[in-house]
Amino acid sequence: MTTQRDRNIRLAQAALDWNRKHLRHNSRLTKELVEECFGRSFVVEPNGRHYRADPVLYLEFPNGMKSSMAGIEYQVLNTVADGEGVVLDMAVQIARLNGEQESFIAMLLMRFDEHGKLSLWKELYLPRPA
Repeated sequence: MTTQRDRNIRLAQAALDWNRKHLRHNSRLTKELVEECFGRSFVVEPNGRHYRADPVLYLEFPNGMKSSMAGIEYQVLNTVADGEGVVLDMAVQIARLNGEQESFIAMLLMRFDEHGKLSLWKELYLPRPA
């Protein structure tokens, strides 16, 4: 029997896979694609900032971010989950179109609504020392 904890871990992994697929310069994001992962209303908290969003409002953020990205890769180091959400400790690599690679250490808290859609995406990214 699948528990809420297991469901949340599966949804978190699917959200990372969604990012891998869509956070690339040559992907075309639409409201419908955002709705695959995100709920009708959600909160995004990147590095201490706080935004209330919906799929239409949110489109500007990933479209701007991905414009110079060749791709993103996550290495999940630790997962802490319960019935409320998931926290991922990760090493993140962003490949840029100009050949540069950026490395980060990241903590990501995700919470999901009753439909399995993201209601909170709270992340802290720190540049990884060379």
